[in-house]
Amino acid sequence: MFQEAYPKEVKGMRLGMRKIAAIFLSCFSFCSPLFLNAGAIKGEGKIVYVLPIRDEIEQSMVYFVRRAVNEAMKNGAQGLILDIDTPGGLANSMEKIIRELERFPIQENTYAYIDHKAYSAGAFIAACCRHIYMAPGSVIGAATPVVFSPQGGVQNLPESYERKMLSAYQGLIRAIAERHGHNPAVFNAMVDKDSGLNIDGVEILPKGKILTLTDSEACKQYGHPPRPLLAEGIAQNLEELAQKGLGLSQPKLVVVKPTGFEKLGRMMTLLGPIFLTLGLIFGYLELQTGAVMLGLLSLFFFSLYFLGHYLAGLSGYEPFFLFLLGLSLVLFEFFVFPGMIIPTLIGFLVILVALLSATVEKMPSESLGSWLFRAKEAAFSLVLALSLSLLLIFMLSRLIPAKAPVSEISKEGREQPRDLAIGMRGKALTVLRPSGLGKFQDKIVDVVTSGQFVSEGTPIQIVQIEGIRIVVEPIKKKV
Repeated sequence: MFQEAYPKEVKGMRLGMRKIAAIFLSCFSFCSPLFLNAGAIKGEGKIVYVLPIRDEIEQSMVYFVRRAVNEAMKNGAQGLILDIDTPGGLANSMEKIIRELERFPIQENTYAYIDHKAYSAGAFIAACCRHIYMAPGSVIGAATPVVFSPQGGVQNLPESYERKMLSAYQGLIRAIAERHGHNPAVFNAMVDKDSGLNIDGVEILPKGKILTLTDSEACKQYGHPPRPLLAEGIAQNLEELAQKGLGLSQPKLVVVKPTGFEKLGRMMTLLGPIFLTLGLIFGYLELQTGAVMLGLLSLFFFSLYFLGHYLAGLSGYEPFFLFLLGLSLVLFEFFVFPGMIIPTLIGFLVILVALLSATVEKMPSESLGSWLFRAKEAAFSLVLALSLSLLLIFMLSRLIPAKAPVSEISKEGREQPRDLAIGMRGKALTVLRPSGLGKFQDKIVDVVTSGQFVSEGTPIQIVQIEGIRIVVEPIKKKV
């Protein structure tokens, strides 16, 4: 009985939509393991997050570590284990990773597990963990900073600059080691070949060599009372480390892995300034031409900007809705109450906050000062993107012809609303969105509609005059 209430066309359309939905869900179910598998969970107990630090350390690893630390904090992880096997990498990325790791609230339960090797920047990252364990046959050390030339290979630097750079990294690794309870002299010997290493009169490393420790050497005890040189012990695997270090018989290890969406998000994040620039340019073109498709393209590129940062784990979905709120305020002033400046100013401020917060998410336990410190780099990138957009918009404004006949305006000029009356008819000389130029007889004046869009050349008539404000509306054609 209820089926007869729907026409056959509607029923066919509903059936087609069901088929499309079924196909989409099947594809999503097939692909979701590739894109949504963030980690493998083993054991039943307190949650311990495992972050693999593999291969070269570069910028994309910063995003991965940031997302992993955020996830661990949100899920109440009791510990953090870095599974390290890296030859080193970029110093700038290494410093950012250290700052991200130090946001984890339970620093006493941070562990570095050296699985094979931790050279150069990997040794710095290991130093930022409170406890260090090593796998059998693993090594750590050789953390002297080098500079590579654009053509490849190590670049030769003036001795004064090289000593200055070396001193800076010596100070950095000593500060990290002291902050996390390690012997700073051990890490200093990994950076500076001229320092050597002596503990309570025992020479461990003569001057002129860089310190690199095997698992047994790192666990050897020195001093009074005896204390391990660097590592607290040797563990066969992560489960054994969790049992020895955290004292958990059945730890719940969450091994964080880069997801397919995250890999896509990293690529989109790198293209973020381009998306932002295209969004601004298409928005400008839409305002100039009134083409709705250009406005949709502008919104599309802004959406890609926020989506990339969301997939990369840099932010939640809130910044996008904040952006829509700011855009709504601007459009509200533009179409509903033209001339009110406050909604537009607030709207632009909200949009800027949304763009910034999409790049740097503020965690609940993070102080405002820490968030602002991390936001400086994001703000600099945002300013560069906005500057490039404004430059391109300025260039486009010179290339795009004016919507109104330039010869008419320059010859006659805009006039004050004298000798105009309600009911007088004319035409829209420019697109009215909602303000623009109107021509009445031989007079060109500034006009505004009550909110509706009026295309160029449309017949209009004056419906209200308030001082210098002239309100018009399009003339309806008679049928």
